[in-house]
Amino acid sequence: MDKANPNAYRRVVTGHRGGKAVVLSDVELSTYAFKNIPGFKQTYVWVAASAHEADPARVDAALPKSALPPAGGSLVQIVTFPPSAIRTQSSADPKAIAQEYLARLPGLAETFEHDGSQMHATPTIDYALILDGELWLELDDGNAVHLLAGDIVVQQATRHGWRNKSQRPATVVFFMLGSAR
Repeated sequence: MDKANPNAYRRVVTGHRGGKAVVLSDVELSTYAFKNIPGFKQTYVWVAASAHEADPARVDAALPKSALPPAGGSLVQIVTFPPSAIRTQSSADPKAIAQEYLARLPGLAETFEHDGSQMHATPTIDYALILDGELWLELDDGNAVHLLAGDIVVQQATRHGWRNKSQRPATVVFFMLGSAR
């Protein structure tokens, strides 16, 4: 597959057929650009209810029923955060933003606090790999950890918020494991 669209992600899934390792699917994933938050993008990559092999067609059909994995399951998604300055300049109606979050990020959207801070906690263990740009991870204690491309955060169901205080977008891949808190 040629990289005709540099904003798209390619997902190659392997599995078994007839006792041999094979490619089950090789597809370009669609990226959702939020209409009410310019520059905010999200791509679902994979979801599994357990660690067992899954059929790519069934996985694709299951997304985006929830942006959180079930206990014992996993979910991979890629998120691009626009600079905070762009978010604050957006004149979108907060209700329209909330509705778009609920439609695109079901399960996850409900974990966001209602004060507009974007703080939230999920019943997951997350591995967040900064692919590009820089972000600040804000935690309960008021600390904000500055993260750069290549940094990895292991988050254990903690209350947090992601901040992009830079002038350019930041892209993160989230590997989320569902846990029972």
